[in-house]
Amino acid sequence: MRECPRCERCYEDEVLVCPEEGANTKLTLPGGPLMAGRYLLEKRLGRGAMGQVYLARDQNLVTRRVAVKTVRPDILTDEDMQEGEAIARFEREARTAASIRHTNVVDVTDFGKSPEGVFYLVMEYVQGETLHHLLRREGTLSVHRTLNLLRQVAAGVEAAHDEGILHRDLKPANIFIMQQKKKTGAVVGDGIVKVGDFGLAKIVNQAIADTSGVSGSGPASRGIIGTPEYMAPEQMQMETKLDARADVYALGVIAYHMLGGRPPFSGDLTQLVMQKIMNDPPALSSLRSDIPKDVEQAVMHALEKDAQKRPATVAEWIEELERAAGEEEEEEGKESESRVVVMAPVGAEVYVDDERHGSIGRSGRVILKSIAPGRHVLRVARAGEVDDERVIEIRPDSSEQIIQAVLRPHPSGGQLTPSRGGSIGGGVSSHGSLPGVVMCAQCGSRFAAGVKFCGRCGGRVFLPVNEGQANQSGGGRSLGSPGSLGSGSHAVVTHGASGIRCGRCGTNYPAGTKFCGRCGIPIQGAPAALVSPRPSQVVCQTCHTPYPAGTKFCGRCGHVIRT
Repeated sequence: MRECPRCERCYEDEVLVCPEEGANTKLTLPGGPLMAGRYLLEKRLGRGAMGQVYLARDQNLVTRRVAVKTVRPDILTDEDMQEGEAIARFEREARTAASIRHTNVVDVTDFGKSPEGVFYLVMEYVQGETLHHLLRREGTLSVHRTLNLLRQVAAGVEAAHDEGILHRDLKPANIFIMQQKKKTGAVVGDGIVKVGDFGLAKIVNQAIADTSGVSGSGPASRGIIGTPEYMAPEQMQMETKLDARADVYALGVIAYHMLGGRPPFSGDLTQLVMQKIMNDPPALSSLRSDIPKDVEQAVMHALEKDAQKRPATVAEWIEELERAAGEEEEEEGKESESRVVVMAPVGAEVYVDDERHGSIGRSGRVILKSIAPGRHVLRVARAGEVDDERVIEIRPDSSEQIIQAVLRPHPSGGQLTPSRGGSIGGGVSSHGSLPGVVMCAQCGSRFAAGVKFCGRCGGRVFLPVNEGQANQSGGGRSLGSPGSLGSGSHAVVTHGASGIRCGRCGTNYPAGTKFCGRCGIPIQGAPAALVSPRPSQVVCQTCHTPYPAGTKFCGRCGHVIRT
């Protein structure tokens, strides 16, 4: 089977060029799009460490759409195993996962192995978005809304525990929110929440344990499959028997993320193992100032390093969280001035709808106030790294929103996208248009989809922004386009018939203007090229702040300024 790298549609091996996008297709799976003679794969929805997820149509029930998750054969089989051992284990665990029947659990309806050797699970197709995408758009959630979502998640996990089944890989990308709509098309609340991927982590972990024995030197040798940020400490230790408290820990991390904007620990696998085994997680109040103390204690209770100190069951923990958040239900929903905290590395520049709102200092955050409720385009940029550009939604309530920006070095093969986290429902594909970002055809300013007038030039024509445009020119913008970052604190200048244009924010000025009134950066009447700092200035190489000649230390980040 071949896929288009742009639209991710599936084609027969004979189709070398995508008829929709005109791009060359590439081989992805052995065999054709018709899996096991029944499920016609239409489009890839996501990919993860275990395999890929496709939207498919059940040919026996033509109107029914399903999600087909393939499992990489290499993590299920090994040359030391007998031929049918992997298949038997896969079938055993798939049947176990299919036995869970609950409103808040994604149904597993079929499984098998194709004639070409591809293991697959067929699941209910969930239309909506994952909690991962919701948190990326809104940052943090209010206490009351967090509780409403976690109630449903806990109900689904508790139903699995009643059947003796642990999830082992709970994370926002495995939690799906089915948005409910009125007849008018308007979305009503968050809708029904479903938990997916039950049993899959156990299938993979058991396969690796069977082939690795007990001679490994640590978690890396066991080949931990899953998301270490959400795993309990005992999951990272050899020969440790797991129980329901491992899933309680994962739910605590998810609650921490929903309220604090990020998981309590981050880093590579080795760092995560050491942090989780040796350290207590940072207090939730260190990230967000409006969390009640009782709520913080309930969340931190689930994050105890020692499993014996955590609540024994999911039901026990969710009841504790409900008691702690009891009074929040009456106080929330009041409208007031918005307060959005953007957290990012030092020196990063923060833009909202292509208007600069400051740079990240030593505190690691920028506080945005008085931004109108609704959807906006947030872009966090730093020289040498891929921009974090996303649509955010500013809520009208008074709760604080925290958004953790993620900046990565430029990869050789394209930017890592949220859909590579193993989502099986709707949401955003990893290629094609960015979620809801459009660009003014006249001045290049970016806004959330649905805008009718450009707030900068008044234009009415908007173009969709694709991933290639967003990440061109080394993570910044192309020269002369809005948001282009020049050397130091200067900008690229573009000459027009009636004046000059700031290369960072795209604002036009009369000829002879020396400083941008919006960005505050110098604009010099030079050709469209990078403008070097004036001889009377020095620039910090870390955060790009300019200073008078002779300055030795940066007042923003404290680094030595080298001339």
